[in-house]
Parts: sequence; C-alpha cells; structure tokens
Amino acid sequence: MKVFSSKKRFIVGIIVAIVIISMISVSIGPLPPTNKLLNPSKGIYSIPPEYKTGAKYMNITYNGKTAEVITFQESDGFIGVYSNHNWSLYYEQGYLEAKYRLAQMVFIKKEAQGTLSQLVGKSELSSDIFSRELMDCQIAKSEVNNLSKTSYTYMATSNFVSGINSYINNLSYGNTPLLFKLLNYKPNDFNITNIFAIQQTFLWENSAGGFEPLYFQYALQKMPENIIKALYPAYQAGIQNPIVPYQCNPGIYNETGDINNLTLYTPSVHIPVNISSIPAFSSPTSLAFPSSESFSNDWAVNGVKTDNVSALLANDPHLTTSVPSIWIGFQLVSPGMNVIGVVFPGFPGVILGHNSYIAWGATNGQTQETYFYAEETSGAHPYSYYSNGSWAKFTVINETINVKDSKPYNLQLEVADNGVVVDNDSGTKIAMDWTGLSPSYELTFFLHIDRTHTVSQFRDNLTQYFKVAIQNWAVAGSKGNIGIFPYGDYPVIESGNPRGVLNGTGRSNWVGFIPLKYEPSLYDPARGFVFSANQITVSPGYPYYTGWLYETGPRANEIYSLLNSTSGFNTTKMEQVQLSVHDYSTNIFLKPLLKSIEKYYGNTEIYNELASWNGDMDINSSAASVFHFWEHNIVNDTFLPYMEEYGITSQDGLYNISFFPGSDVTYHGPLMEDLVNWTINSPDSAYFNNPLNGNVENFSSLALHAFNQTINELNKKYGTISSKWDWGNIHTRYLSSFFGINTLNTKEIPAAGNGNTINAAYGLTSNFGPSWRLVVNLSNPAKSVGIYPGGVSENPLSSYYSNNFIPWNNGVYYTLIPVNMPEQFYQGYGGQK
Repeated sequence: MKVFSSKKRFIVGIIVAIVIISMISVSIGPLPPTNKLLNPSKGIYSIPPEYKTGAKYMNITYNGKTAEVITFQESDGFIGVYSNHNWSLYYEQGYLEAKYRLAQMVFIKKEAQGTLSQLVGKSELSSDIFSRELMDCQIAKSEVNNLSKTSYTYMATSNFVSGINSYINNLSYGNTPLLFKLLNYKPNDFNITNIFAIQQTFLWENSAGGFEPLYFQYALQKMPENIIKALYPAYQAGIQNPIVPYQCNPGIYNETGDINNLTLYTPSVHIPVNISSIPAFSSPTSLAFPSSESFSNDWAVNGVKTDNVSALLANDPHLTTSVPSIWIGFQLVSPGMNVIGVVFPGFPGVILGHNSYIAWGATNGQTQETYFYAEETSGAHPYSYYSNGSWAKFTVINETINVKDSKPYNLQLEVADNGVVVDNDSGTKIAMDWTGLSPSYELTFFLHIDRTHTVSQFRDNLTQYFKVAIQNWAVAGSKGNIGIFPYGDYPVIESGNPRGVLNGTGRSNWVGFIPLKYEPSLYDPARGFVFSANQITVSPGYPYYTGWLYETGPRANEIYSLLNSTSGFNTTKMEQVQLSVHDYSTNIFLKPLLKSIEKYYGNTEIYNELASWNGDMDINSSAASVFHFWEHNIVNDTFLPYMEEYGITSQDGLYNISFFPGSDVTYHGPLMEDLVNWTINSPDSAYFNNPLNGNVENFSSLALHAFNQTINELNKKYGTISSKWDWGNIHTRYLSSFFGINTLNTKEIPAAGNGNTINAAYGLTSNFGPSWRLVVNLSNPAKSVGIYPGGVSENPLSSYYSNNFIPWNNGVYYTLIPVNMPEQFYQGYGGQK
C-alpha cells in the first residue's frame, strides 16, 4: 500500500472532513464554530503527529519517581515498551494507547459507563439503558473497593490510568481526534473504576448465550416437542470432534450432575407474547467489542506431533475487522516480564500472546452464561416478587441518563435474587441472571499470565481469576506441555429448562457452579494436540448442562483432520493450517450433491467444475461460488417451511439463531448441523418433507431443487458460467470503521475462504474474521509471528491507519520481535535474534 505524501494527506483531510460533516452533523447535533473547525493550523483537517517507526529513549518522572523507558515502534503496528520499573511500563502503555487510540478508548469508556447518548445523542440511548441494566459501573466500583492498594493489579491499573491522563491533559486542539472536534467534545480523565467498567463490557461482549433463551422461548411455546427435538437437539451429535472428548478425559464424565433433572424440550413458563420480537430485547451494537459471538480458532501441539521437545501454538480470534483495529499490539518488558501480544484499547498488559516460557490463545466457549426468569408479581405487593414461598422486595436503583440535545432519561432498575429486570413490553417482569453480575477479576488474570512460566501456572491463574466469559484457553509451554482449559463459572440449576425462560419463584435459581474437578479440560493428551473452533465442548454423557448453541463444526473438523494427519509441525506448517481455505462441509455434501444432479447436469461445464474441485474456497474458483449458493439454498428449502409453519419470521430472534450469524449467507446454526446429520445418517428422513404442503422430499430431491435455483440465480446475475462466477469476484473483504462512519471504511478486495474455513471470511462482503493471527514455536519464541488487520493509528489520514490490511488478507506474517530492536527487548530470550 502506498504511503500518502503530505500534500495528498492534506487534500484527503479536507475531503474527509467535508464528507464527515455532511454525513453526521444532522444526527450528532450542533458542531463547534466554523472558524475554529477550519482554522488551518488547529482545525478539523490539521494533521496529528504521524506514527514514527524506530526507537526512542527517555526518562519518565511521575509522583517523585524517575524511570528509564525505551519505546520501539514497528511498521507492523506493534509498539515495544521497555522500562527498568513496572510502574513506568504501564504508565507508558497507557500514554501510548491514548496517543494512538484516544477516541476509541473514550467511546469504549462511555459505553461501559452508559453515557454514550450524552456524547452522541438519543440514538445511543438503548445502549446506555442496557449498560445500566448490566450494572457495569456498580460492579466495577465493588471490584475497585475490594482491590488491595498494594496488589500488582492496583499498581498496574493506577499507573496505566495516570499515563492515559498525562496524554489527555497535554492534548492540544490540533492533536485532538477528528471525531471530538466534530462533536465539540473535550475528553475527561480516566480512573481505575473506568478500567474495571471496561472489563465488564468486555466480559458481556465475550459471554455466550446473550438473549438466546428469550428467542428460544418462542420455539418452546409454538413448536411441538418432536419438532424441537428434531430441529434443535440439546446435544448435536453429528460428526463434531468435541474440545474435551470422553476418551481424552473420562474422569469428568463420572459424576451425577443436573442434566437429567432438566426439561430441555418443554417450556418452564408461558409468556403471553412473542418476546423475541420486542425491540427492547435487541442487544445494542457494541462499539467497544463489536461482536459477542467470537468464532475463533486455537490449537497447540507438543513433541508427539513435532520434531522437537517443545510445543507450538496458533490462535486467530474471529471478531469484527475494523479500522482502527479492535486490538493494539505491544511488547512489554520490565523486571520479571517480557511479553508480546495484543490488547484491547483501555486495558493494560497483554490479553493474547506469549512470553519466552508459554504462549496462549482463546476461542469463545459458547457456554450459556445468561439465564432468564419470569417473576411472579402482584398489585397487592408493589415492588415485590414471589420467591421461595414469600414476597421479597426488588432492590430499586434510580438512574438518570443525560442525552445530548434532549431531556434526561430517568431509568428505574429493579433487581431480584435471580438477576436484574430487563426492559420489555411483555407485561411480565423478566429478570436476567448473568455470571458477570458479581465482582470478578479477569483483568488480574491477564496481568498475571503475562508473567507466567508454565502451563500449570497459567491454569492456576485461570481457575483463580477468570470466572466470566468462558473461553477455550489453549496453552503451550517451552517444556513441551500443552493444554486447553474452558474454565469458569458454569451455573447449575435443579429443575426447569434453561434454554428458555425459567420460573422465577425460586425452584430454578442457581444452586452453585460445576465443581472445578468436573469442568472440561485437557492437559498433555496422548494424541499430542488440543484445539477448539467454537464447537461443542464435551461428548454425549457429560453430566452437567453447559449450553446448546455451538458452532456447526466444519472449522473444527478441518482442524482436527489436519492436526491428526500431520507430523513434524513447525512454524510454517502451523501457518499453513491457519491459512487453510478448505471448506470441510464439501467433504460431507459434495459427493451426494454430484450424485443427485448427475442425471440432469452430467458432463456439463458446471458439473465437471464441481466434480474436479478440491473443496478449497479460492478466489479463482467458480465451483466455490456454485457450492456456496447451493448450500444457502438447500438450507432454506429444507427449513424455511418449518419457520413459516410455526409463524417464525426474519424479525424474530429465533430465526436469527437458527440461521446465525444472520448477516452471513453461509449458515452455522443448529439447522446446518441437522442437515449434516440427516445427509450422513438418514438422507430419506421424514424431516426433509415439506410441513406446509406435505410434499415428500429427501436429500436428493432437495439438493437438485436447490441446485436448479443456484444455477438460475447465477445465470441471472452474472450471465453464463465465466470468470464472473469466480469466488473472488463475488466474495470480498473490507475493514469497517470502528465508529460506524462508512466513508472511513477501507476498499473491498477479493477474498478467499468463507464462514466454514479455518481462514474465515464470514458473509459475501466480509468485515468479520481473523482479527489477530499468532503462531509461536516455543523452541525459539523470539521468532514468533503474527499480524492484525488495519493499523495502529485511529487517524484516517495516517499511513498506519490500514497498512496491514493487504498483507493480512494475503496471508503475510510479521516477526513480532524484529532483529533491529534494542537489546533490552530480548531479555529472557537467551539472546536469540
């Protein structure tokens, strides 16, 4: 990508300013005085200091203390920070995060506080209401009050905040982020409570479950039990390879849990309206962490699968790919620590990465962490709910939300023993219990693992501090150990159906959590590898309920296949797995599809393309396009009649979780898994029949019908088969503006892969995929590689705004500790360069 010249940046700056003003001035409100905005030296198009690569040596003095600091800014967007004291390391990290991501950090903070509408206006009121319902600030205050001022966490966060505020307090108008100039906003100082409130937002956005029980309540009330069992089984058997299969850890299956006491196919209560279609139950879009459904990959291999005694790890969390990126990369070096990886702006330390001893990555555990309860209330008992045989008073919290250019909004929160009442129009008070409604210290976990030396120490920190937003943590160590640990708080109830709305009178309240010794995990399995790709966590027979809405399995099955069949793993082979664009669902469907259409399409160009295709979603493959749209059509042809039969429309939440992610035309929901199971095990299943007209169908008839649809659609849109049918002509990627300003998106470029491939690119126009790629060989961790899309700067005029986009899309990796760094950055790596 070409670097802008100063003249070009100046011209682009004027254009961008005019476009943004014309686009957002009406929705956001009055702008500052025109003469101030257009001042040539300090106005809207003044250019903030450019990100400069290379080393900088300095001394920092703060609160009477002085420390040596070295920073090294790399062209790939990673910033190295060395200091001879821990306090100054975090101070400088806070300063640099603010320097390059201040607007992003302020929006994240205000979302966590529930004060976005104060900055932006009424359009963000629903987000603020929901943040208040999550009680992020109240919980954050409790966490800070319970935090020892002599703890490492307090030291790190307090100095991190001081660094942020140092930048803010020395901010000139000329260096103020463009968005703040447009909003006539001056940022305020941060405090420690803000950081823990940001932690709470992070935890919510990375907790699985969300509002799915409300959506599924509709199915429970409308669909017969046999249909629910067929379409939405509580355990998808299929061909999935669980994260913790029985044969690798049978001990966790030898216990009597709660699963046999639950009624997973019938409603616990009846709600009088379709609550899933009520707008108040739509989870607000998060600016901070743009997707709560993190579809990701991680795996680790040890000496069984390598040519040495060390272990290797790979991780690529799939989130919204944005500019600026949702990540910022750091190497942090101070006494006792040399860690490198990525962190969300507004956090100290490193969240995903490695040091010289261990490497770690995460995928979303897809564990249900939200439970909903219909409270029994009575006009004779105001502000009360019936629980455990008596009437109890709701705890009432009154809040005022200031709204820009509008009157304040008064919010009254009601809290019961089983959660906080969420706003809805059903006439029933529905409380949400979430594992994050109690104080926890995931931030402490991140700060501790940055300094951890063994896989066992990592696991110990995980069990002590990481309770909410359960992740599948894959870990590899320099001594050759590997593990995967989906640890956290798994709620246990004694009765009812947690897949829907539960009875709030007490009999379905949480009675505790799954005991740690029975939580799923693997440590040094005999097969020599661990992996996860959001697939189901356990095998049939696991005694506890942990959730039911998992990824379908093509990515997991492809990873398993490659790890199981490959030996001699090194960095290059790990990269090859991570960049694979083979769609494993072709292993299931392609042969039956060809058999179904051979009579009508045999020896045609289209048939021959499919017959000779290897199942890779390459940009120059027309077969990839045909298969993609055929898969889309057969899912619709099989299951949309069921949606219509039971009155489920595209506006209903159940529709979206049935075909989720909703914006992706490659389906990953439970219905896709049904299609896999039926195709393999019962291609003449009665559930292929059309419930609307009674037509008798099977896989073969529906496959042919869907194929006819596909060819007609492609002919109509692209003409007869030609290069216009190539996947790269139809399927593209781009990086979307973090702030939702479309003119600040990157251009669209052809992209391989799809939502089923390890190198994932969800949707036809994708801004969701590998938000960070990491590969670490612990036999030489100084040679670790990684990349995140976008750039380090949030300034759209900077040449480091989107400079990693093309290399990332092309599968390029950067060495994370380049050889030209000052020697301090190799401390603990044995002098390796």
